[in-house]
Amino acid sequence: MATDDGGFPSPMPAVIAGVVIGCALLFWQARVLWFTQDDAYITYRYAQNALAGHGLVFNIGERVEGYTNFLWVILLVLAGSMGFSFDAAAKLLGLTGAAGMIIVAALLVQDWTARLRIARGDWLAAGIALWLGANGALAYWAVSGLETAFFGLLVTLAIYLWWRGSRLSVIPITLAILTRPEGGLIWLFLAAGEWYVGRDRQRLQWMLLTVGLSLVPFAGFKLLYYGDLLPNPFHAKTGLSSEYFASGLVYLWEFLRDYGLWGVALIPLVMALVGGGQRLRVLALLWVGFALYVVAVGGDVLRPNRFFVPLLAVFAVISAIGLTLFIARWRAAWATTVVAALLLAWGTTGWLLTRAPLLSTHKLELALTGKMRETAARLRASSPQTFTVAASTIGRLGYELPGCRVIDMLGLTDREIARHPEIMPGISSSWKERNFNAGYVLAQNPEYILFSTGYKPSAPAERALLLHSRFRRNYFGFLFFADDGGSLPVYRRKRIDTAPDSVWSDLGFADAVNAAFNTLATQDFDRIAEAFSRAHHSGPGDYGLAVAYVGNALNEKGDLPRALAYCDSAIAIDSFTVDAWQIKAGILEKRDQPDSAAAIYEGLNRILRTVR
Repeated sequence: MATDDGGFPSPMPAVIAGVVIGCALLFWQARVLWFTQDDAYITYRYAQNALAGHGLVFNIGERVEGYTNFLWVILLVLAGSMGFSFDAAAKLLGLTGAAGMIIVAALLVQDWTARLRIARGDWLAAGIALWLGANGALAYWAVSGLETAFFGLLVTLAIYLWWRGSRLSVIPITLAILTRPEGGLIWLFLAAGEWYVGRDRQRLQWMLLTVGLSLVPFAGFKLLYYGDLLPNPFHAKTGLSSEYFASGLVYLWEFLRDYGLWGVALIPLVMALVGGGQRLRVLALLWVGFALYVVAVGGDVLRPNRFFVPLLAVFAVISAIGLTLFIARWRAAWATTVVAALLLAWGTTGWLLTRAPLLSTHKLELALTGKMRETAARLRASSPQTFTVAASTIGRLGYELPGCRVIDMLGLTDREIARHPEIMPGISSSWKERNFNAGYVLAQNPEYILFSTGYKPSAPAERALLLHSRFRRNYFGFLFFADDGGSLPVYRRKRIDTAPDSVWSDLGFADAVNAAFNTLATQDFDRIAEAFSRAHHSGPGDYGLAVAYVGNALNEKGDLPRALAYCDSAIAIDSFTVDAWQIKAGILEKRDQPDSAAAIYEGLNRILRTVR
């Protein structure tokens, strides 16, 4: 039934049923998880600028390869040129990729069982399809707007064609390399596997030469257009250190916990590695090698197992075959049926374990992109001309501000920050993107600086800014009000001066400010006042916002005289401490002094009109 002609075998009814149900599960989950990841908007902005005639750039006139998905960008440009929205095209391609992974994985298993004449192989193939269809991470990333599932299809298809000995495998592997840099790693593993299997030396030469030569024009374009073979995020995000390695191990464990039965699934993988044939051993080594690569680069900041999704089908196939080989030692006739049932139970367990966390992550991402969309609208309304904004979350914000310069404080789309980071040993953070250059950002004099979590300095880039006197001197906290009644905090430029900049040497100041903002969720006003007072005294004394928040906590407690005193102190430190003015006006209104409160608001408006 199965030959090495590179074609697709005719699927059996059980396989077709499994694929149909698996795809139905995928689409049902995708409908529930429908969203767009903030990072996808970075790609959309590149496509947006390309269609507007500005080239493949994030900021007009700045040739920086701030994406790692070249083919994905090109496909979105083509879709946009035909009148499709970027988001609709990305979701269609993502869902197609995820469904394709289910189909190809089932065909690979069916091919393996047919070659070995294993009974009920169609049940095993159907079980693989159901396992993948129930996988929440696959559905999540299929509709995220990112290239993850599409890349996964190319990788899975390349592996399947390689498995069947087809020279056509060079097509999807070349497209995979153009889609993600990790495609090159898959290519090298398959080439090494071809040498190990030793089927045909000419096939190995064809694989190396065809793929290698087809990438020459791509390399030439990157060198001529961007001046580098490696994408800018490589410089901004990667690094070899114990910190990255530890983060990568945590990332691997999260995947094994979520979809590997707390690591138990590694046992059948080892069985496939030890007791399987040569081709199966190559696939097992490929997955292990890819997992080690993910650990080495520190995993991914996008937590729901994104880096492992492209090899989900391979992981499931290896595990299923390994289990089948193990059970066949005792009950060969029932091995595939038993493993199919185990796959169904395994997939159900993974779905139950990850459903709540995925929905929580989904909700947070919707809130983030919604906040960035609304913030961009407020910035645009208050600044009708083009302007510069620096931010640590640039996706939706940048897409909603076409023509404006958006400085990525993490360096993903900024060459200077990625390659010449500022060195401040000791800044603590859970963020994976640790590169920053606060001095460079401040030298650009952006009109606005946005932290990812309001005023709170969460990212290393944000904490570093707080330590610079130029930031504290030239920027002040300012609140836009959202449609839902909430607030959208930004730091707004009040002046441009050339006074010398200095860096506060005690890194504990930034950590103390971050910790103080964390206490706001407790609604324990004594604790809040104490935390912001501690933050103020640990720093240089010129960050009036910390003093204003002490005043606000006292105001909430009802200690109005002391609250007023702290507000006055904050204003004395910096007359642009807007929060202190507003708190003070609110206290005067409570004291039935509306005229005094109105005078404060009028004076505040006069101050804000001086902003340049």
